[in-house]
Amino acid sequence: MRVIVTGGAGFIGSRLVRALLERGDEVIVLDDLSTGDPRRLPSGVDIRLLRAEEADTADFIAAIRPQIVFHLAAQVGMGSSVKNPADDGRSNIIGTLRVLEGCREAGSKLVFSSTSGVYGEAVGNRPFRESSLKRPSAPYGLSKWVAEQYIDYGGKWWGVAYTILRYANVYGPGQAARGEGGVVACFMDRIGSGLPLIIHGDGEQSRDFVHVDDVVRANLAAIAKGNGEAFNIGTGIATSINLLADRCERLAAASFGRIYEPERSGDARCSRLSSGKAATVLGWKPAISLDDGLSQLFKVTNR
Repeated sequence: MRVIVTGGAGFIGSRLVRALLERGDEVIVLDDLSTGDPRRLPSGVDIRLLRAEEADTADFIAAIRPQIVFHLAAQVGMGSSVKNPADDGRSNIIGTLRVLEGCREAGSKLVFSSTSGVYGEAVGNRPFRESSLKRPSAPYGLSKWVAEQYIDYGGKWWGVAYTILRYANVYGPGQAARGEGGVVACFMDRIGSGLPLIIHGDGEQSRDFVHVDDVVRANLAAIAKGNGEAFNIGTGIATSINLLADRCERLAAASFGRIYEPERSGDARCSRLSSGKAATVLGWKPAISLDDGLSQLFKVTNR
């Protein structure tokens, strides 16, 4: 099967590329390498340097005619989205429209990487379901929600097949140590350098942490299932940032101290996802617990 992975040199995308190659698929990576790193990919992978929001993206997809397009290319920084919402919109909305146009012309199915950020702030610490009210608290979540709406209408207007995956906070090997979404990587990086852990706010905000390999499995499941639907990809377990720091220090068998900095604009207080629909329709459930994932990651980053 021929597939395109946009953002394929990124943290999640590169893991997906490897999994697709192991299946025997023909994989073409579309990435501008602004944040992606080709060293994450096996040698010989076909990489095309192109920004998703460029008009040429649609033409490129139409010419390649893949069966599936996995669209992971995006501006994912919460802080960046607050400071520069126009850049966020160009990447996440216009970029998705270009990919959608290409899928229309090529007859490709689109598997879209979205975010729990479309929901915004949880009410009463309840897990978000796919039907939960969408109230993004930052431009990043808003741009992804708008992109989802375009994809949904693309299915109605043009008959484009699609599946939308809304990720919780993804972590795992290869994640860059920057941004709130990379808090696990940030903690591991600070521990590796013997530095205090930096926490924004009081640390009692909680997140649903899902391992990157579980996210890759969800993408593979979406190839043949879930057409025309959106799915939460998370564990349903909320872990506070303070507790996450405790677990990381326990793995290191040392205390590094903590620096509490001001809370960041746009951060939700609590976010966790119910993935029951993904289990029923996609046959997907998270397989890697946070403790196991952190233990594996600690061994990789400290060997």
